[in-house]
Amino acid sequence: MVRAAGALLGVCGLASVGRGGYRRILMSDRSVLLVKLLASDDEDAPATAADAVALGSAREVKDLLAQFNMSEDGSAEGAGMLYGPGIIATMPMVGPDDPVMQLLVTMQEEDMAWAVLPRVCRALGWKMMDPRTGRTFG
Repeated sequence: MVRAAGALLGVCGLASVGRGGYRRILMSDRSVLLVKLLASDDEDAPATAADAVALGSAREVKDLLAQFNMSEDGSAEGAGMLYGPGIIATMPMVGPDDPVMQLLVTMQEEDMAWAVLPRVCRALGWKMMDPRTGRTFG
């Protein structure tokens, strides 16, 4: 019974913190958005969503990320999910020639993910954005 309750709590995003206490696990702590921002004339001005431009078409984004060992797994259920070293990138539901404005990247293995994500951003001119705060980096 205790083991089943623990499994259910994990599925619900809760973690035990001692004798009967639980706290919610924030899943967004391990997620970032990949975006491409226009260069600003004012270096002190914070980047906003209005500064975002398309990463490319869905087809182009998949081809660009293939250089970093990221691709779909080939299953019908995995369409739009790109699997890479320590990460899963979720593509928006658009056609192959439609623009992709951002990718949601979930880190499955953070050590591996942090080795790959900065390289992707440097090579492609993209930025990582914290989905909770909107701050960009990388």
